Amino acid sequence: MKNQGVNNSVMANNSSESCFASPGSIFAIVDNIHWAIASAKHNKAYVLRFVPVIKQITKVLNGADVKFIRQAEFYSDLKETLFKIENHVKESSTRGKWMNKLMAKKNQKCFEEFEDHVDHLITRIVFSFAQRVQLLNLARQKKRALSEIREEDESENSNESACTTSTCDTSGENVSLASQEEDFTGER
Repeated sequence: MKNQGVNNSVMANNSSESCFASPGSIFAIVDNIHWAIASAKHNKAYVLRFVPVIKQITKVLNGADVKFIRQAEFYSDLKETLFKIENHVKESSTRGKWMNKLMAKKNQKCFEEFEDHVDHLITRIVFSFAQRVQLLNLARQKKRALSEIREEDESENSNESACTTSTCDTSGENVSLASQEEDFTGER
């Protein structure tokens, strides 16, 4: 049991290396926070309160495209908030018993601020996802409309080529460009 505690503290100190995420990424920071919580020596009850907050962030980002997350407007705020949570958890878990009693009100205030800020970030993330989905749907609709126009053009071109190869009377349909230009300039 004592060796397991030593292993946890060694892994927490070496938290920049994560087996699940590249160093410096959002998921590596989340992993570091989980290691800091797991290896907390003091103030375990307070530090465990951060687990649901981190789970909320993980659930929102689950399945998201990493490229999208890095390019999103919330990325820098999310990364900064996670760094602050990580530092706060590490600091809170290494304080002694008396210091934790003195810092109880400040810790409570910090925790509430973190919760509010994470809720705000989650709202921004969800709206960002919704905006992305809306833009992708618009792009699909435009692509579909363009493909329909191309199909119509191709079918008209095939009809015209069929008319030129066979005897086709289109004398009433074709109007010369000169007469179209005269009509257009006359309207000005």
